Amino acid sequence: MTDDAAAVGRARDDGVPRDDDGLATGPDALTRLQEIVPAFIEEQVDDAGADGVVIALDGELASTVTATLAVDALGSDRVTGLVLPAYMNQEAAARDAEAIASVLDIEYSRVPLQPLLGAFQEVIGATAQPADDLVAMENVAARLRMACSYYVANTSNAVVVGTATRTDRFLGTLTKHADTGVDCLPLGDLYATEVRALAGALEIPTDLVAESVSPGVGADQFAGDELDIEPKTVDRILRLRVDEGLAVAAVAERVGVDAAAVERIADWYASMRHKRRLPLTPGTREAFENPF
Repeated sequence: MTDDAAAVGRARDDGVPRDDDGLATGPDALTRLQEIVPAFIEEQVDDAGADGVVIALDGELASTVTATLAVDALGSDRVTGLVLPAYMNQEAAARDAEAIASVLDIEYSRVPLQPLLGAFQEVIGATAQPADDLVAMENVAARLRMACSYYVANTSNAVVVGTATRTDRFLGTLTKHADTGVDCLPLGDLYATEVRALAGALEIPTDLVAESVSPGVGADQFAGDELDIEPKTVDRILRLRVDEGLAVAAVAERVGVDAAAVERIADWYASMRHKRRLPLTPGTREAFENPF
């Protein structure tokens, strides 16, 4: 078996034309991605013998692009959206998600999670465990979204389609067994920079979506935030260091940043490997050695 970096790096060998930094943002690349991703979604549905897909919509760019490509692949009648706000500060995003569902003409349901979270806190508090840990409760909310998605999928013979990007996977800006608790990740091989470019090619109205440029409540503090590095530069560093395996000094020179910034992001990637791997067994525990 190969290490984590090699395994994810192989996923980039897909024949999509890329720029000098290995990012698929040019016209030819975006045209090709509009063929590859819908075909992948259709294949997953066919392989599962499913009738359609379920997608959790959060009003942000990645879920909007995912839903748009799912409609391209299957038609609007085979795509179901779930809007799953957990807190009052997510109300605006929930309304955006509903507007997106309406534009795509897909069936959707809004399921407020606050009552479920309240009941969970009451029950867990009775066990003498802390019921007000912000990070833990944010993870609970994320996993409740996964549970709701699978309930709808189970009752409608559908596949649960996730919305995490390659950037999310590499930086760990997602919740284990929540954002990764899905049947497939159509955008999982694409960096956030590539997803933004794809959204432009799909002519997704920017006034309908909010782009999350940093982790939400409860997520680990991402190194790029502390280093004040713009998201596209982070993607370029990850592409060259992780996928291409270039030395730190070479990446720093090519991207135009300090070597210390490259090392910090590489270390962050390595520290988040537990969010990328399957549960280990005694026979596989050495398959995920830190490549750096």
